[in-house]
Amino acid sequence: MKIFRNLLIAASFIYFGFSAYALDDPKVAHAKYDELAAKVNSGDLKIDWQALRLAARVGEVAGDYNLLEANKRGQAAYDNGDFEEALKIAHEIEQHNIADGQAHLLAMHSLIVLGRKGESDKELRILQAFLESITKSGNGKSAKTAWFAVGIQEEFVYIFALQMQFKGQHSVKQDGHYYDVVSVIDQSGKEAVLWFNTDTDIELRVGTEGHPIN
Repeated sequence: MKIFRNLLIAASFIYFGFSAYALDDPKVAHAKYDELAAKVNSGDLKIDWQALRLAARVGEVAGDYNLLEANKRGQAAYDNGDFEEALKIAHEIEQHNIADGQAHLLAMHSLIVLGRKGESDKELRILQAFLESITKSGNGKSAKTAWFAVGIQEEFVYIFALQMQFKGQHSVKQDGHYYDVVSVIDQSGKEAVLWFNTDTDIELRVGTEGHPIN
């Protein structure tokens, strides 16, 4: 668990406020993703990770590749002790969406077990940048200071990084905004409630005509 404490050491816990992003056209978002992803692949981690995460979601950059199913396969391989296969799948996911935090988490763990420290350190730095972008969006203590998450997967990655145990979740609408309210057990064994802003995810799932798009 020490590794996850280190994940958040670099993250500032100052509340900067939720940065609202108008949704781009999917083609524009895809182009924005390509530009930012190229910078990450070149080693530049000082990009706008919130913009990258959002562009990946809006631009549907994975296409027909099923990120959720791939992450499940990768986790199953890891749980079965096939760390090379888990790493292969994690890298495959990253090629389709460099902003997939779960894939970086899987890759980092697999590399640690395989003793490839240099590569695991690289994944750690990417995870730190990913987590920072969520941390800077709020403090998670209320609707007004909710963390911004692009999809529920990011919520689980972040909760896991905080070393908290998931207990339950429900969605609420308050003052015209949508939130996931997540109950967790913190490191001291106490129950806590975390707030995530899901406005963007709701818009993407429902669409402008009120019909689900995925």
